Amino acid sequence: MILAFNGSPRARGNTAAMLQAALDGAASVGAETRLVQLYPLKYKGCVSCFSCKLKTGRHGHCAMKDELSPFLDIMEEADGLIFGSPIYFNDITPELLALEHRFLFSHMLYNKENRWVFSRTIPSAFIYTFGMTADHADEIIAQFSAVHGRMGEMLGVKSEICYSANAWQFSDYSLYEADRFDPAAKKKYHDEVFPKDCEKAFEMGRRLALMKERA
Repeated sequence: MILAFNGSPRARGNTAAMLQAALDGAASVGAETRLVQLYPLKYKGCVSCFSCKLKTGRHGHCAMKDELSPFLDIMEEADGLIFGSPIYFNDITPELLALEHRFLFSHMLYNKENRWVFSRTIPSAFIYTFGMTADHADEIIAQFSAVHGRMGEMLGVKSEICYSANAWQFSDYSLYEADRFDPAAKKKYHDEVFPKDCEKAFEMGRRLALMKERA
């Protein structure tokens, strides 16, 4: 299964659309897929209990028990993982960050060797949407390079990244204090460029599913 997590509060927004496009790409080559909405779930981030680091403990398992726990278990069996978030104040949402921290930290040991305990090699990808224009994309995405690198290191395959900029945020811009934007230009960009971004996500999802087949 190719498993995707929507870190956006909107179940049908831009981030969700790109995640679904990626899953459609995976499904086009026969992969089973699932999209998980994080915002309805009740859970917290890592509490640094270090249960996952105990010599007598269960490595690769987060000891916290909440509504995220079943999905952390499902991630262990997934054939590929996709993480999606809008960018708010130059950062991903706390909901996605909490998932990433609990997944990564529970699989990491403080040893000189054999640092990661994830037992398989699977592909992963990150999808981002943001309101800024595309010329800021590299600057924004570079901030998450540590997470991208660690995820790829742990899962054994370099993570892929896909993004969509200049997001169409409101159905009616006249209702909001947002005169720095040109609504007509925003709408034109959304109508012409966003579908192409979704096509890129589709192809990325397809690659992830095919990568699983070669593993």
